[in-house]
Amino acid sequence: MTAHAPGDPNAPERIEVGSLNLRAAGWARAFFLRPSRVVALLWAVGAVAVGSVVPLYPWSGPALVALVVPACVAVVLAGMRAAVGERLPHWSLQVDVGLGNLLVSVVAAAGASQHVDLANLYLLVEVFALLYLPLRSALGHLAAAGVAYALVLGVGPARIDHPVDAWLAVFATGAAVGVVVAGLMSVLRTVAREDPLTGLANRRSWDERLDAELERARRSGEALSVVVVDLDGFKAVNDAHGHHSGDRLLQVSAASWQAVTRGGGDLVARLGGDEFGLLSPGADELAARSLARRLVEALPEGVSASTGVATWDRSEGASDLVHRADQAMYHAKRRRN
Repeated sequence: MTAHAPGDPNAPERIEVGSLNLRAAGWARAFFLRPSRVVALLWAVGAVAVGSVVPLYPWSGPALVALVVPACVAVVLAGMRAAVGERLPHWSLQVDVGLGNLLVSVVAAAGASQHVDLANLYLLVEVFALLYLPLRSALGHLAAAGVAYALVLGVGPARIDHPVDAWLAVFATGAAVGVVVAGLMSVLRTVAREDPLTGLANRRSWDERLDAELERARRSGEALSVVVVDLDGFKAVNDAHGHHSGDRLLQVSAASWQAVTRGGGDLVARLGGDEFGLLSPGADELAARSLARRLVEALPEGVSASTGVATWDRSEGASDLVHRADQAMYHAKRRRN
């Protein structure tokens, strides 16, 4: 086996598999986090699926119209979503799902005249609804699709042998897929917003909640305070006793803080490493400082922390508010040292 020096032009080309995987993951993330792109793709897939069966059978005139018109509508909607979909409000996806169920019902009724099963397209619509719509809305669309297909089978223009079996073949599968998708989405939403070590909210949840609370305080005029907490000597714990002990300290500290916060109003989050944040809607500076003292007092014996408090000044943004609390915490830590 011949070894080649770096830069040797005769060396075989290396394929950076890890880099390719990262690029693919980045593309997938960018695509699937934009539901307008996904719905545009599904409209195009539906149009192709319906259009592909048109030349295969001797359709009657009405059946041909019932296939071609929905396919053309799907093509137009795919183009519209690709072009301007991201400028449309999120609720417009409800319209796509409802219209998708309607068009699938039309082509399923037409396809039945030649024993062509197009009802499986319902599954594309319902999976999209479960992924991108609130669960209650998605279940409502699933129920509406079930009723629509029952009408197609019961009073549609083509007589279907064993209509109950045909309905169950689609919607029993749809129900099973729905349970799996809904369960996975629940897990992913939790993972995306929860720190896995402490069970507290993570930085993403903190940022989202802080933006929402700032907007609420701007409208209501109520106070809003932020407390930043940094454990003292955490690096020394890791160095002396190992990361397992450090992780255990973070977990115990997080549990103690959850016990002293004000119910559902406050949010405790792990901002990174041994730094934590407390978001306290309705708390002025005096109340926030009292809460910061309670956080320190709740720590296990022998553990201390430095805190910084900032109360919104009615004009600054989220990053400036947190920065002020950070700076107050660093000043407190320097005074302790």
